[in-house]
Amino acid sequence: MATERADILETEGLGRNHLVTVKVNERPVKLLGPREMGEQIKIAAIEQDVQIGNDYLLDQVLHDGTHRRVEDHEPVELQDQMVFVARKPEHVVIITVNEQSVNLIGHSASGTEIKAAAIAQGVAIQPNFVLQEELPNGTSRIVGDHDVVRLREHLRFTAIAPDDNS
Repeated sequence: MATERADILETEGLGRNHLVTVKVNERPVKLLGPREMGEQIKIAAIEQDVQIGNDYLLDQVLHDGTHRRVEDHEPVELQDQMVFVARKPEHVVIITVNEQSVNLIGHSASGTEIKAAAIAQGVAIQPNFVLQEELPNGTSRIVGDHDVVRLREHLRFTAIAPDDNS
């Protein structure tokens, strides 16, 4: 479908439109320039047999090797040989630590990883704090630094300074 659209516009010689070849996940994809939205780049890639989904995240690989996220609604000025990487979205879970929301990526995390994410997101705790999971029945359980927690929405944790009775 995208190729048919490009052929029609090319044969009609419409204005500045021209065929641009980019790479998505190392596969060539033909797009109609001079610009396309991020979503259209993914749709064209799918139509041209790149094995990605509409829900994938799209990054442009810059000349220095870094990546820049391209949002679905964002226009991209196309140039031949541009490189894009499309990947499945990460599994993000929102938990609470000391009454503050913390985003974690993945399906599980250790006590150390939970505290590190909380600290990085502005929760005023330290790595040596004791982490407790608040359970639905009103009790709590200590989560050690190496204990692994299966992540799911609405988990609640409290991190408190260790007792220093020495």
